[in-house]
Amino acid sequence: MKDVLKELGAFAFASRMKRLSDSLKAEVSQVYLEQGIAFNDSWFLVGVMLSRYKKMTVTDMADALGISPPAISQVYGDMVKAGIIEVEPGDLDKRQRILSLTPAGASVVEALDPIWNAFEGCIKNLFDEAGCDALAALTAIEECLEKKSMVDRLREALRPQA
Repeated sequence: MKDVLKELGAFAFASRMKRLSDSLKAEVSQVYLEQGIAFNDSWFLVGVMLSRYKKMTVTDMADALGISPPAISQVYGDMVKAGIIEVEPGDLDKRQRILSLTPAGASVVEALDPIWNAFEGCIKNLFDEAGCDALAALTAIEECLEKKSMVDRLREALRPQA
């Protein structure tokens, strides 16, 4: 059967990016299981941020990652249940949530580090094999969209020509 997303070309760009992301995440999750590490790949960004910065507020993490605080909150709840992270209220603002790895979470992240390093190397090799710098292209696309959003681009394209 033919690959309709490929046939759709630029029209299906976002769908192809999501499919690629989902595929990579599923394959990395398979390696976690093979290595005996109980870690959901949806926890990756929170785990990496806390391994680097030790403690972060939900808001600071969301700002640093460019995603919404509710998206962080949705993930950290499952991580708390799994014993990976702990949550403390802020010192000045008790509504603020400060996240940090538990000792068990720090051990899990330490066990994941070789996998994450290998993944990074494999991605770089994949880019070389494909003959492109996909990260540079992705960065350029993101920068263009920061200058002019897709909403603005679509509105402009749909504006009746005088």
